Amino acid sequence: MQPELELANQAVGPVNVQIVKRHSEEVTREFRFMVRKTQDCQARYENAVRFLAEYYYQIPGEFDEELTAVYAIDSGIARQIVDVGQCILHFDQGNQQYDLHCTARFLDRQSAKYQATYWHNHLFNPAMPGLVRVVGFTPDWGLSSARTSA
Repeated sequence: MQPELELANQAVGPVNVQIVKRHSEEVTREFRFMVRKTQDCQARYENAVRFLAEYYYQIPGEFDEELTAVYAIDSGIARQIVDVGQCILHFDQGNQQYDLHCTARFLDRQSAKYQATYWHNHLFNPAMPGLVRVVGFTPDWGLSSARTSA
């Protein structure tokens, strides 16, 4: 998913976010296996898409509400997001718009969400560096909104 990020009342631009299963350790092992299984980017991509379509996204209730995003280890924007602590993710899908007011934090490198995010992204990015920052975005549903456009 690629919402527009608003930080301190300023549009920052698009950010790639993902949803992570609450109990992601087994899936992360599968992601890691797929990454290490082949250096063929096309085969890896096809295996990943098949796995995600057939297994990963099938039960919505299994996902944690915190969205995650990967940034370079020295990313200034990641540091700024976490330092400000609050942001809005603007999603626009068809005629639906969603504004998710979120708190932001860095995830610990050893956490299950960090690992799931890292290996999921590595499936689609063979040049993924070994060290990255993963930012977690937790929605405040009381402040968030949805609307339909004509």
